[in-house]
Amino acid sequence: MYFTVSDGQKLEYTNIDGLPQYGTTQILSPSQVSYINLFINGILEPQNCYTVEEGKLILDEAPHKGSPITIQFIIINPLNP
Repeated sequence: MYFTVSDGQKLEYTNIDGLPQYGTTQILSPSQVSYINLFINGILEPQNCYTVEEGKLILDEAPHKGSPITIQFIIINPLNP
């Protein structure tokens, strides 16, 4: 998970912008995860509105100031017999 808050202007957020009081807030590489979900102000955002790279989130539009930004990373490991 990655947590931060919009300043109303920025389009790029990095690991440094994460809020440590919410635990580990790292932006993982898309190649390390199965799914990525971005929530802005609690609303799931369409994938064509943002780009995720290791350590960086790039938005097409700046969210309103104070809007929480959350990235959920889902990793599905296949079962090994």
